[in-house]
Amino acid sequence: MRCPSRLIPLFVFLLSYLCPPPLNSNCRTRPPFSGYSFISPLILNPELNGAPYFVDFEALERYYQKKGNPQIQGNIEEWHERYCEVPRLQDIGRLIYQASITDLDQLEASIRSPSISIGYGLRDNSFAKYLRKNKCVETVRYLIFAKRCEPYVVKSDAWKDAPNTARRLMQELIGEGQEAFRRTKSHYIRLRYAYQLIRLAHYSQQYQQVLDLYEDLMPKIDNDPSIIEYWIMGHRAGALLALGNRVEAAYLFSRIFENCPSKRESAYRSFSIKTDEEWKACLVRCQNDQERATLYAIRANHPKSKLLVEMRNIYSLAPNSPYLNLLLIQEMKKLEKNLLGVSFNDKRRRNEYYYGIPSKDAGQRVIELQRFVSQVLNDGLVDDVALWRLIEGYLAFLSGNFYDASAAFEQARQVITPKSFLEEQLEVFKLAMQLSAYQKISDEMETEVADIRRLNDLYDKYEDFTDFTDDKMYQLYTQTGHPGKAFLFQHNVQELKPNPQPAILDELIAVCLKPDRTKLENQLVAQGDSTFLNVLLDMKATYLMNNYQFEAALETFKKMSRLDWDNFGLFYPFIERINDCVHCKGWPDNITPLNKGQLLERLLELEYEAKAGTGNTAWNYYQIGLALYNMSYFSYSWKAMDYYRSGASLNPAYLKDGDEVTPNASFPFDNREHLDCGQARYYFERARLATDSLNFAAKVTFMAAKCERNEYYVNRWREGTAQTFDNFNILLQNYAGTPMFQLFIDECKYFKAYALRE
Repeated sequence: MRCPSRLIPLFVFLLSYLCPPPLNSNCRTRPPFSGYSFISPLILNPELNGAPYFVDFEALERYYQKKGNPQIQGNIEEWHERYCEVPRLQDIGRLIYQASITDLDQLEASIRSPSISIGYGLRDNSFAKYLRKNKCVETVRYLIFAKRCEPYVVKSDAWKDAPNTARRLMQELIGEGQEAFRRTKSHYIRLRYAYQLIRLAHYSQQYQQVLDLYEDLMPKIDNDPSIIEYWIMGHRAGALLALGNRVEAAYLFSRIFENCPSKRESAYRSFSIKTDEEWKACLVRCQNDQERATLYAIRANHPKSKLLVEMRNIYSLAPNSPYLNLLLIQEMKKLEKNLLGVSFNDKRRRNEYYYGIPSKDAGQRVIELQRFVSQVLNDGLVDDVALWRLIEGYLAFLSGNFYDASAAFEQARQVITPKSFLEEQLEVFKLAMQLSAYQKISDEMETEVADIRRLNDLYDKYEDFTDFTDDKMYQLYTQTGHPGKAFLFQHNVQELKPNPQPAILDELIAVCLKPDRTKLENQLVAQGDSTFLNVLLDMKATYLMNNYQFEAALETFKKMSRLDWDNFGLFYPFIERINDCVHCKGWPDNITPLNKGQLLERLLELEYEAKAGTGNTAWNYYQIGLALYNMSYFSYSWKAMDYYRSGASLNPAYLKDGDEVTPNASFPFDNREHLDCGQARYYFERARLATDSLNFAAKVTFMAAKCERNEYYVNRWREGTAQTFDNFNILLQNYAGTPMFQLFIDECKYFKAYALRE
């Protein structure tokens, strides 16, 4: 339904009230807790007294945000009820919260004189029309008075520059309000005046005056029950608290908390008991067991409270208190954090470090709660037996007793109303237990898991099932020697590229080639209508290239169609460059780039010709060395033997373990770089020994010098490691007269500085 344009200003005005911030919002610098939860907020009635204060459900918070600011909502609804439910709620809100004093003055004038019309701003307002038709002058006068009080009781500039003046004006308003109170015939409007006067005294910090006004005005009001009485009670309690009467204040706040939704949050935050003596006195002040149960419920939310203790207290007083269910679910949520999937939660260490979860007493707490739940069920005093039976089963599951959990769930099924939400919650708990119970890998188990992931509606509806299943299967596959399948339950296959793991690659390749894969295996390795076999083959071939196993790498590539080779990149690492260029783009037009398979074939061909002596041996060795150098971390064709390059990888702190692996939180196995230039240097030296050309020897010696420099960069962390210049010295001693030598002097500042050193 489209909102009438005339209502938009009202909604904008009320937006900050109707959408308060989440009740438990705060700024967190630590990472969020990472666990699982299958207790749905729908297990509770969100209308239960204080639901969002006891159970930290985001869904409950959203529910109350949609309901809007409870004070404004309650106020508008009560005006609506008191005026025969004739005016529209939106119009009541607009008149009370948006109309100006001028608008209200004109409305009063129109009531007194039929010849005067309602102002333009309220002309179509059903509440204004109702007040005019029924000559409700007292109501309009009160609304004008309330508007005059408003600047002193809400955030405004009234207090900013002259607080003493503000207090004086507030006292004047209190005096005017007392006169208006005495003139007013309507007891409901009198109650409203009393609220305004007591509120003014409270905000001006005249706390004794608050109590005096209460004693003076309230006996003079004979009104049907109203939320305004609780609003007044809140200011009275605040004044008592300020004057040191903590017990009476706490008792009144507990009454407001239980009975007045529009002031429940402020009463909850204002409740304060500091000593055992105050607590006992407050309990004595209570008129019945339900009031005492409310006190225990409020105390339960103190951070140091023990929920089970308070639950026992409430149960002994009022077995069907709504607070009992709230505290039961709150304790269940805490135990769920501590116990559900804790053996396979991949964030357990982080949870322990930042949150102390699982706590050391979690096991004992679940046992004690199980005893209490059994007592409650045996006593037969609670009405909501289905909920308690369901919790009995979930507690058994959390404690690891699947047999007792199954029996309890079956008992719960017998008392749960068919097609109720508890029936769905039961199925959710049973599904979580089924997944937790897997201990062995089998085709049957994999088929069950595959069907759950694809066909079970609850799996998709409860989003934590994904992480729960993934973490459980990762643990199970890891423990049974299936690293490849385990990997895919925590990561996607692309995350393996920065540091390919042979064991994972081999298993996943085998799964892809398996003719009778299970349903789960099909889900894990699926890529479109096929599998990601070629991606795995490329990774394995690249890993083998990285380790100079060129023949094995080529054989791996041959397991895919040659037509697919181009899909994994084109390279040409045979371009000569005096100065290294890591991010060079493209290659000359006269060069045809090679895919990895072709590149491997070319390298093996060069190696064969060099060893067989069927070609230019020195040139062949040089070409191999050039390709290996350019495919290393230090040159432009590094992507031929690697997938990810980090500038931080030459940090000595990362090089000390000698594994060429740089820590990187983004990758499961960090980032492995191809830092080795030793093999390239070997081929350059073979080329120098095989040539008769001094100029060519100078070229390969210069390239060997670059390898020598890079080896120092990689090993400089070793104690006593000094940079060597063996190949620069060979250049200077043996090839100083060659054209290549002069080219290096002209183009390489590093070599020039060394050659011209004193």
